Amino acid sequence: MLRIRFSVPALSLILAFVFAGTPAAAQSVASVVDNMKARYDKQIETVETYIVETNLYTSYNQKVMQDGQPTYKTQTKMKGEGTTSFASTTTPSTAYGLRFDRLKQHASYAGTETINGTRCHVLQIDDPSKVDPEMGAEAESMTYYIDAEQYVPARMVMQTKGSKGDGPEASAVTINLTNYQTRDGLTLPHRMEMQFEMNMSEQQRQKMQQLMQQMENMPEQQRKQMERMMGDQMKTMKQMMSGEPVVIEVQSVKVNTEIPSGIF
Repeated sequence: MLRIRFSVPALSLILAFVFAGTPAAAQSVASVVDNMKARYDKQIETVETYIVETNLYTSYNQKVMQDGQPTYKTQTKMKGEGTTSFASTTTPSTAYGLRFDRLKQHASYAGTETINGTRCHVLQIDDPSKVDPEMGAEAESMTYYIDAEQYVPARMVMQTKGSKGDGPEASAVTINLTNYQTRDGLTLPHRMEMQFEMNMSEQQRQKMQQLMQQMENMPEQQRKQMERMMGDQMKTMKQMMSGEPVVIEVQSVKVNTEIPSGIF
């Protein structure tokens, strides 16, 4: 079984922050986090609901009150017949899996670095479970690259511990977030690339290749049925195993629109 763990909100709850500008030399974890939180707080004042459709999934987001503070609950539906959906609720002052108060306590400021042509502040977390418990014990370290002008994530890198089971695991997951666009107060990256570095033995790789080959050699009717059931997930799995990046592209964004009945 393919075991890859990273925070779900990193894929399905793409939220935005505010523009701010402070000289890099004066930066600290606290100042970077405060600027990110300010952008998030400004957005949540005006965005009640939003629907994001991508090539792989559609996410439905609705503002709710939790612990006396506004936040979003989300339902994400993967594309393809018979595919699953999952629900989540972000905690107040949380975006991209970033828990702002915990970042201040457990992250360290590692200077600036240019990512995709953009100067970014680098926040390093040596124990990701202290910042986001959903990451679990497999996450060894997490690095966030925050756009120094817009204060939105440009890249997230998670290093994982070695595999202890029979199946392959990702030894590193890199997510690049680009092409930010703003619509009705909501700022989102319209292109996300996820790169998985697989920690696989030669025997595990051969087994996965055999499985893929067996699926390719199925009778046409059975293979087409499998493809309809799995949708884009089969293509995604092949990309992950081959080392190719998995690309998520936003196709449409609707802000402050009615959520279809039955979603939540």
